[in-house]
Amino acid sequence: MIRKYLCAECGGVFICECDRLIALQFLPHQTRFGVESGTQRRLPVSGFAKGMCSECRGLKEEAHPRAAIYGLKGKVERYYWREIFKTICQTAHDWMQQQGVQTKNINEFRSKFPQKYKELDKLARRYWQEYHKKRPKYSMKEETEAEFLSKVKVTSREIFAEYVQIGKGDRRLGWWINSAGQLCSAERIVIEYYKSLGYDVRTCERKLITIWVATFLAPVIQDFSDPLLRCGFRGSTRGYTMHNRNTPIICIWKPGDFGSQEYYRRRHKEIEYWLEKMEHTEDLPRLFEKLLDESTLLRDYLWVNEDTHVELGRTGLRVVPPEVILKCIKWAIQDFWNRQSGWPDLFVFRNAEYLFVEVKSPLDELSSEQMNWFRWATEESHIPSEICRLKKSSLPKTK
Repeated sequence: MIRKYLCAECGGVFICECDRLIALQFLPHQTRFGVESGTQRRLPVSGFAKGMCSECRGLKEEAHPRAAIYGLKGKVERYYWREIFKTICQTAHDWMQQQGVQTKNINEFRSKFPQKYKELDKLARRYWQEYHKKRPKYSMKEETEAEFLSKVKVTSREIFAEYVQIGKGDRRLGWWINSAGQLCSAERIVIEYYKSLGYDVRTCERKLITIWVATFLAPVIQDFSDPLLRCGFRGSTRGYTMHNRNTPIICIWKPGDFGSQEYYRRRHKEIEYWLEKMEHTEDLPRLFEKLLDESTLLRDYLWVNEDTHVELGRTGLRVVPPEVILKCIKWAIQDFWNRQSGWPDLFVFRNAEYLFVEVKSPLDELSSEQMNWFRWATEESHIPSEICRLKKSSLPKTK
């Protein structure tokens, strides 16, 4: 959030003076070190200096859109995420001065004044939506779903269900109605549909590829001969919920640049060698079980250390051919953080038949990460996959 700039002459790392207020009052932990993009090298911050950022230099700001994930689907929210946050901080600062209160950082402000934070967040989003309409700071031109599907042939299926909106406070929440007359999510409607056809269904998204990568590649990722391997501490993700955040502290060994394209370029020989050994392994499920203990902390770091995640990995290994599993792992590790988020919602299987399914509601379109996945899966790897579109109907039926 607080960007740092590396001086080519003196080697110092500086924060632009225009970020001083927000950095010191709301994100003080980000003023001590800068992390180099890609390599993830941590460099100490030398201080603040004028004219560091593009805006202060009178240059056009480069866009760095966030991935289209749950709660962050709108283009303005994805492209103007930093501007929105800075606006929240500025207005929070002004409000606190008026109220005569103070907080240590933005997390404390959000905890002490949750309603005010929501109000400021809503106002900031609205401000930047209007700003973009009048004088856009970024070009938000992206490949549309229609453009993508005109070039990449992806199987699409439509199913129909009743849709209702129910008031909750000052909001109206949308729900789908299943065959039993119950209110449920779009994903649940689609799961029940495939089950009615005799399939088993597992929700997967990024979890399936992550459990495979974390387990099978743990010996390479946590190889102590890697000069960038280092130990980090964090709370365990096992048993973590919004109501139970007090989980034990664990130590994870991982390379500083893990998950980036730079990591794969730097370690591709070691990764390729290990994947080739896996290719000649006769029993991938057995190797998976053997590596579970060794990969525990890495899986914990990647949020796939629950028993349900392990069972999902086992299920995939029983159904998906070994050569496809290896393709998936190799493709994902080449740019892990970006490719992990494009994985489809559901893993659907029946005996030896399987497919990956992306669930889409009427106004929901494929994200760029999902387009990348379908392009790779259908054109390059020929992995069975489809889009299941849920549409509104007065009478539930299928097409």
